Amino acid sequence: MILIATLIAAIACKKEECSVHPDAFRFSLVGAESGADLIGTGVYNTSEIGVYYLLNGQRNDLIVNIEPEPDGDLVEMVSAQLPMISLTGRSDTFYLVLNELETDTLNVVVELERRDGCNYHPYTLVIHNGKSLPIVEGKAFILEK
Repeated sequence: MILIATLIAAIACKKEECSVHPDAFRFSLVGAESGADLIGTGVYNTSEIGVYYLLNGQRNDLIVNIEPEPDGDLVEMVSAQLPMISLTGRSDTFYLVLNELETDTLNVVVELERRDGCNYHPYTLVIHNGKSLPIVEGKAFILEK
């Protein structure tokens, strides 16, 4: 019976239409007042930017890269691992290292949702240093400094 239900669910949507993994966490850093791109202007160096989370008191660094196809003119950084860490329940709190002196806090919640026989993984909560961010599916998060 379970096998039949699984087959029906798999047939209900086309493979190319279903999301297997959550969208990567993409972000840009901008000046709170100026809106200036803080990565593109060199305020923050891409080689110093990192993200980690704690699990059982141990630091776990995530891979962070430059997004090769940003939405607009801002430099975007991306982590494909971050949403999976949230989705699997390992952590919803992440630390964004900007340089050796600055580390911000990110709270990110990604959930599993079924729509039309497909799995989706929407971001349901993103907070940067205590400020809730708007969530627009498929768009990078703008982090203000």
